Amino acid sequence: MQAVHIAWMVAAPDNNPVFSEDHSKKYSGVGGHLFAIAAQRSEEMGYEGAITGNAANKELVEHYQEVFNAQHIGMLHPYQVFIDSPDTAKIREVYNYEWTNEEL
Repeated sequence: MQAVHIAWMVAAPDNNPVFSEDHSKKYSGVGGHLFAIAAQRSEEMGYEGAITGNAANKELVEHYQEVFNAQHIGMLHPYQVFIDSPDTAKIREVYNYEWTNEEL
């Protein structure tokens, strides 16, 4: 499969309503931005923006299917998903960002 692979797609504890103290998200759109960065890298590598990755659970797979039109493929991991280039192009339109190598 020619695609950029995201090894693990899960929210940080501070950004997960299940684990945060006040049951809210600190940031919104983190997953979409991660997918947009991976899609850009995929394009740079000649994979036309295709990405694949492992979700943490079935609920996240369903969320990625609903929001990003991901396909559940479950090949290397039970919750592996694939997002093809037409859909990653849409993700990049919504979740645009300015990449910088600046250190925090």
